[in-house]
Amino acid sequence: MRGKATYGFTLIELLVVIAIIGILAAMLFPVFAQAREKARAIVCISNISQLGKAMVMYSMDNDSQSPWQEHLYIEGNCPFWMDAAYGVPNWLNGPFTNWAQGIFPYVRNADVYRCSSHRGWTQNSDTTQPGLSYVYNGFAAGRSDSQVYDASQTVLLWDYRYLTSYAVVNPAPPLPGLCTDPGCYCYYEGWWSHNNQFNVLYFDGHAKNMPDGVMRSNLFGLPQGNVFSF
Repeated sequence: MRGKATYGFTLIELLVVIAIIGILAAMLFPVFAQAREKARAIVCISNISQLGKAMVMYSMDNDSQSPWQEHLYIEGNCPFWMDAAYGVPNWLNGPFTNWAQGIFPYVRNADVYRCSSHRGWTQNSDTTQPGLSYVYNGFAAGRSDSQVYDASQTVLLWDYRYLTSYAVVNPAPPLPGLCTDPGCYCYYEGWWSHNNQFNVLYFDGHAKNMPDGVMRSNLFGLPQGNVFSF
């Protein structure tokens, strides 16, 4: 009497199936990563939009002026109102006036200041403090809203690839004896957070993506009518 036939996979069949699964995974993982990054970018746009609304409320309560930023650091002839790589006292409760602290009573949530696509902390930052991902246009600090030529084309905030424990500001306006060129700027390649794109907030409150190359060209030189200058 014959025994019952047994069925199963051969080793070669199993290897073929494993290879197919590996190929499919290699094809799909980048797609999943892009989808996840797209979702993070959307959350970041929402965050920066909320910060923009807080800026508007701050301005309404402060004689139509943008938040002030205390000058802390200068690198050669290129003034920073805050160099993100140097992590200094806590922006939320520290002693130095800064834009992020100024609008916090209107935000009331430190998580809004963080982009989920960040790549860790800047050097020397206090990682026990609320992180900050967004960069402020230094030309706006303490200035009247009436000085903005075109609110729909003038940049107010944009995102930064790292977290820092203090408020980042860039570029800075001319400083007597230090930088007299109205085109003073500082920029490092690779500051983008979202696949070579920055999320940018304009003075009129709308936000959009800006390619890294466009951001760089806008920061360089700052001629009349540049989106970062007044």
